[in-house]
This record gives sequence, C-alpha cells and structure tokens, in this order.
Amino acid sequence: MMVTEPEQQSSTTTLPDNTEELTAYIQRLSEERDGIQRQIDVHTTTLKREGNVGMNGALIDEEQYPRSDIDLVAVRTARNQVICLTNDMRDVMGKVEEALTKLHENTRTGTGAQIPPVPVGAVPCRPPFLSVNGVLPGSPADEAGLQDGDLICQLGSLHKDNFSRLADVAEVVRLGVNKAVPLKIKRGDATFTRALKPRTWTGRGVLGCNVVELTQ
Repeated sequence: MMVTEPEQQSSTTTLPDNTEELTAYIQRLSEERDGIQRQIDVHTTTLKREGNVGMNGALIDEEQYPRSDIDLVAVRTARNQVICLTNDMRDVMGKVEEALTKLHENTRTGTGAQIPPVPVGAVPCRPPFLSVNGVLPGSPADEAGLQDGDLICQLGSLHKDNFSRLADVAEVVRLGVNKAVPLKIKRGDATFTRALKPRTWTGRGVLGCNVVELTQ
C-alpha cells in the first residue's frame, strides 16, 4: 500500500514519570489507535468491494477512459481517507513507542518494576497469528516480559490480515532494531500491549526467542 510520507515533527509530549500513569496513558493511546484502525478497515473494505483496486489499482481502462465498473468517487474518497488515517496512526504509534520506551528504560535502570501488561481494553483484538517459545533469560524478549506460549495478535504494523510468511516478521524486527516495537499479546483469557525492543545482546539474534506461525 502506497501512502504519503508525513512531515517529521518534533514531539513536545511530556510523559508521566509514574509507571501507573504511564500505563493509563498508553491505554488511552491504544484505544485511539484501535479507533483509527477500525476506520481504516472500513475504507479498505470499500476498496476491496470496488474491484479490489486497493491503493494503486488503475482507475482507467485500456482505452484510457474512466472505469465504468467501479464507483470512482468512492474509491478516491476511500484512498484519501486511508492516507490521512495512516498518517494519524503513525503519529499515535510514535507516541505509544515513546511511552513504551520509557517503561522499558525504567525497568532496565531499576526505576520501575517489570514492565506491566497494558490491557487492550474493550476493543476486540485481531486473532493471533504467531506463538512465542524458547524465551531466553536476559534476552530482549525476556526483558519485555514475554513468556513461552504467548500468542501475538499484532507485531508493530503486522497482524493476521496482512501477514503472509515469517519473512514479514523478520522485516518488522529488522526495521525495529533498537526501537520499542508495540505488541498485542494474548495470554490465556487476557489481551494486552507490551514493548519489544530488538537489539544485540549476549545471545543469538536480536530477540532471544522463537516465533512460530499459527496454522489454525
């Protein structure tokens, strides 16, 4: 999907120092993010309905006339909304990453307890598409609080609907090295958000755990 790159703006957000307040702040951002995602899903459905043109499909036919088999106004409107909402999503995710990074750093410097789970709230979570196993002590995955058996519903921008192969995970991880990558995790009946910061450590790789594609 092609989207317009937003202009970079400096953040002036003052984050809470208290872990409980930080958690509440991330929860509010998570709800805002989920609201934006619902709107994107609505417009994406429109693009699928209109000949599955997506963001880049041709709007003219082979004779260079406007296509008559789709609603061109609906397609252009949906595309514009997806671009705007994607930029909004990036802004919110930037704030989430900043707050999760602070939680992560508080844990590493001893100014806070282990990063607490941030509940996703009442918004339904996408179905999980990956499972976690082989979490190694002292690894980035361990520091993020991941446990064997956790199910991943979202890894950064990757989720069940746009995941196709494990190479997608590798790309998200590669781009997220030394950054706090937001995760939506399902553990038993609970679903919550964590931050995973891929980085070089004393063990192999940058995660210190295995992720396996769910086949069901």
